[in-house]
Amino acid sequence: MKRGAAGGESARAPSSGADAAPEGPPAQTEAQTEGVLGAVECPVASAAVSMVSGRRYAIASEHDRDRLEIRGRNGDVVLRIEVTDAGPVLSFSGAVLELSASRRLHLSAEEISVEARGDASLEVGGSLRERVLGDHHVHVEGDERVEAAKLELQASREGAAVRAMRKIALDGERIGLNDDPAPAPFPWSAIARGPDDG
Repeated sequence: MKRGAAGGESARAPSSGADAAPEGPPAQTEAQTEGVLGAVECPVASAAVSMVSGRRYAIASEHDRDRLEIRGRNGDVVLRIEVTDAGPVLSFSGAVLELSASRRLHLSAEEISVEARGDASLEVGGSLRERVLGDHHVHVEGDERVEAAKLELQASREGAAVRAMRKIALDGERIGLNDDPAPAPFPWSAIARGPDDG
């Protein structure tokens, strides 16, 4: 309590919270700021990593695609993956490429092309079935040989024609022309099974 010159008394009023400066959040330290910035991943246009094996992995981004390349010890590209909006594109180069599945391997595409610069081999342990909705044209520059325990041919809609530049030889124990008085489609054919039999 302070006494004034006129004998009066004056008291200092306690300061209210409204007059005090508001307290803001605590300032971040330099270490905290660096930690936040370090967690932000900035996009890069390209990057490369050399492995102890001698292989090199390189990634690059272009305006319409991203590309991953793996180069072997000699510098050749052994695997290239390009990712576009339409999907990935894989390119392999190497002496051997193997695809193996213990149960099932399914390939499905709008168009499939297989090209071998040398020989090609197809081996099937069970039965082989082909179903072609369009035409089937086989062109062979060399000889064509078909071997089977039994050979059956059927033209389900039109006739059958055989032409040769030289002689045609038919040899058999018995050759019959119009031999069946009531010919019927082979039981394995589609017209014999009917449309509902698959």
